[in-house]
Amino acid sequence: MKKLIAIISSLFIFFSTMSPAHAFFFKREKVASDMEEYNIVILGGGIGALTSGIYLSRAGYKPLIIEGELPGGLITQSHSVENWPGEMEIKGTDLVDKIKLQAEKNGCTILSNAVVDIDFSKKPYVITLKDINSEKTNKIRAASIIIAMGTSSNYLNIEGEKKFWGRGVSNCAICDGSFYKDKKVAIIGGGDAAIVEANYLSKLACEVVILVRKDTMRAKDKEKINQLQKRKNVRILYNTEITAVNGKDKVSSVEVFNNKTKQKSKMDFDGVFLAIGSKPNSEIFNKKLKLDNQGYIKVFNGFETSQKGVYAIGDIIDPVYKQAITAAGDGAKAAITCQKFLEDYDGVIKEPTTKATLVMEDTFATKVVEITSTAQFEKELNCDMPVIVDFYASWCRPCQRISPFIDQKAKSLSGKVKVLKVNVDKLKNISSKYQIRSMPTIVVFDKDKNVLFSQMGTESISDVFNSLDNVKDRSIDEINMYLQKMVK
Repeated sequence: MKKLIAIISSLFIFFSTMSPAHAFFFKREKVASDMEEYNIVILGGGIGALTSGIYLSRAGYKPLIIEGELPGGLITQSHSVENWPGEMEIKGTDLVDKIKLQAEKNGCTILSNAVVDIDFSKKPYVITLKDINSEKTNKIRAASIIIAMGTSSNYLNIEGEKKFWGRGVSNCAICDGSFYKDKKVAIIGGGDAAIVEANYLSKLACEVVILVRKDTMRAKDKEKINQLQKRKNVRILYNTEITAVNGKDKVSSVEVFNNKTKQKSKMDFDGVFLAIGSKPNSEIFNKKLKLDNQGYIKVFNGFETSQKGVYAIGDIIDPVYKQAITAAGDGAKAAITCQKFLEDYDGVIKEPTTKATLVMEDTFATKVVEITSTAQFEKELNCDMPVIVDFYASWCRPCQRISPFIDQKAKSLSGKVKVLKVNVDKLKNISSKYQIRSMPTIVVFDKDKNVLFSQMGTESISDVFNSLDNVKDRSIDEINMYLQKMVK
């Protein structure tokens, strides 16, 4: 006991006498042990998944939520949600944050992993997870599963779409809309998603043109259509199909075809936003669960799938409504059904040990430099080592997800590669100079301040940093040459 008191006293003196420059803090890290067993694993991090987690945790279980590569789901791309009960208007990200906080406070554990495979031939079921920033995988076991993996946006698969992705072509107005202030943009689609995108962009762009393939819009919210049509900077062109995207370094025009008059024409645009629906993220369940002809998971009584103890909710089962509120209702119902299943479950599942562990970490150990001015940016670039600049936005979910990974890599590269962070909303002149059109984006400079290349998206950014692990112990000149060779 005396030894314990002495240790505590020493720690107290240590923390109380530290200067700010040597301050420490505790960071929470969540890790699932290999082949760990759980009563319930929820696949997906949207509103339906979080609702299931809240209901099950309040019933005394400890749900593990695997939120995947888009935490919060597609609603986080909505700038304004006006049909959520109790909220006159709220950002999609803010709504998800509220529900996520409630889920965590009720006892849910949330992991940022991707699901790559599920083996339903064994009980408990075996789920293979992949680290979103590397190729590392591990397996966990679950007595029951709730699938809430949602949908992914569709693509046109036309000439120029991939070439100009992130350089004028996007499927997220809230993510990239700020780059098109006072510019001319096209929105492709005639559904509710197109209306949401147009509503947001009409407040930024000088002109918004909605290209609709059919002779009418299929959006359910007719009031919003009427509101859009009254705006002077919004036009709707019916029977119009986009066939190609043109440009040099970025989008400058599109080619369109009128399927009624059969006329072809060219239209000038600075940006093209896709809002052409989505497809269910059900590929890994093909031939494992019963799917309909569009790939949506079939569910039966209590949202149970063709596998006992496996449930599906939200957009991955719903080709019609696709609403956050219906996903939440699905999540509540499936959770109650799952609870009844677990009460009768004849297997034995050990109490999960996955938890948030406290790790003492130096607050100022991070080697990432947050840029606050153009002068500081130029000063930090003027160094004798390669520089990687992370362009991000505070509301960007993928940016939030990859930020800890970049911090970690910056520490391992300290003294060899400098890492800077630029908030595109606060320093628009810098993001404009380097033609940033999507977040997250990194721009890589050699030690002579020459731009070598840029990469967009969490996967591509992870690949760049992971590849530097191979040369982090080499000299600055060798790392510089390595980065120069990476130029495509």
